[in-house]
Amino acid sequence: MQQTAGALRLELSVGKAIYVAGEPVQWYLVARNTGETPLRVEFASGQRFDLVVRQRGALVWRWSHDKAFVQVVQEVTLRPGEALTFRAAWGQTDLQGRRVEPGTYELVGVFLGRTAQAGTLETPPLVVRITP
Repeated sequence: MQQTAGALRLELSVGKAIYVAGEPVQWYLVARNTGETPLRVEFASGQRFDLVVRQRGALVWRWSHDKAFVQVVQEVTLRPGEALTFRAAWGQTDLQGRRVEPGTYELVGVFLGRTAQAGTLETPPLVVRITP
């Protein structure tokens, strides 16, 4: 799933659409400068992205929930075509660390960089299914 704001394109992908219960869900979030000029991106802290997992609209898990980030403004300039790529895994647990039930889940990628054209940018939900 992807979202675009000005020259910034944000794309979320997973390794596959169906996972067996307990199998980590590998995900990738890419923020790319699709413009023809350098793109300045500013981050309000050391956190550059997040991943949110929901089921039927309710928050199940958030990548950043148990992490701490340096509180310093950082700036990155992306050349035309250049991208920032983030990769992590969701271990099929909820915010309390309990294993989630098989079912359908929505993943949303969040890019926390701000540009002249846009603030925080989120992807449309990407659906994955967990089978028993």
